[in-house]
Amino acid sequence: MADALKDVYSTSFLTQLGTAITQHYSMFDVPTFIRDTVDEQWSALKLMERRDQITRALHNQLPSDFTEAAGILCDISTTITGFAALCLPNYVALYGRNDWQTSMSTLGVLTKTSSAEFAIRPFLVDSPKQTIQQMVTWSQSQNEDQRRLASEGIRPRLPWGIRLKRFVEDPTPIFPILENLVHDQSTYVQKSVANNLNDISKDHPQLVIDFCKTHWHDSQTTDWIINRALRTLFKAGNPDVLALLGYSQRDASLLTDISLTTSSPTVSLNQNSDFSYQLTNSTKSDLPLYLGYRVHYVKKNQQTSAKDFFIKRVNLKPQQAINGHFSMKWKQLTTRTLYAGVHHIELLVNTMPVADTNVDLTIS
Repeated sequence: MADALKDVYSTSFLTQLGTAITQHYSMFDVPTFIRDTVDEQWSALKLMERRDQITRALHNQLPSDFTEAAGILCDISTTITGFAALCLPNYVALYGRNDWQTSMSTLGVLTKTSSAEFAIRPFLVDSPKQTIQQMVTWSQSQNEDQRRLASEGIRPRLPWGIRLKRFVEDPTPIFPILENLVHDQSTYVQKSVANNLNDISKDHPQLVIDFCKTHWHDSQTTDWIINRALRTLFKAGNPDVLALLGYSQRDASLLTDISLTTSSPTVSLNQNSDFSYQLTNSTKSDLPLYLGYRVHYVKKNQQTSAKDFFIKRVNLKPQQAINGHFSMKWKQLTTRTLYAGVHHIELLVNTMPVADTNVDLTIS
């Protein structure tokens, strides 16, 4: 994913960025900025390495006084927006750590048109109490981007971000922020709250379970957040989580006439595999079922790595049978490399494997 995204930092973007700066700081020289940025290593640099190189090239020309430089960044923030604009809050992270107040004000502005989720993290390391209080304040902001920053920026295990070891070990300072946001009406914020809780659940599952129990059925919004927040614990078959969400692994053992079949035992890259499944509730009670499937992907060393996928939720009535279909495309992704070999596929009921089949993938 990162390799595919790195091309947002193109010469065209650098020209746009440099030109925007000249509108507020006439001494900035765009050709020099591009030469400082696009050196002989540029093509080999990864996404965040390019971001950092742009930031250093900006620092070569922007005023040495951080307050003045920060003002220019805020001035151009409505012109340079979106994912590529991450290089602007990154400037604050690299050069503003000795001026906490100006940095917070600047990140509060820049996050509205990009995101300061990575840039806030060095301040959480340097000045945790002060910065946590700022994030509590942002969690109560009228602006959804600032509210989202309050959650996303303090995620203990944020992908591509500095690992916040302090909060991996003790996430309790995060929960006041999440309390302020768990009823948020912005989907943008809701996703971040769920992902934050999911991060915490990997190290402190009971804390997250207790939090979710407190807010379960508060509203449709909180239920959506909680379902997403508990996904790692759910897939792991945590019995408390399954029970909270209305499922039981025991119900999987009550099913009969279970099967999983594939349309073809062999498949080539970029082709689809089609699967059919069936199962029957032979009991005298309703069975709430969460259906999914697990693919054991073959790795380069011929070991396997499992990935779970969702099919559907169903409440199976007594003596009711169900059959269905799903398909998967064998396609190379930037997030997953496929290798030739026999891939084991399992049908899951309430996270329990109940049937399986194999597909032999060939890559020419």
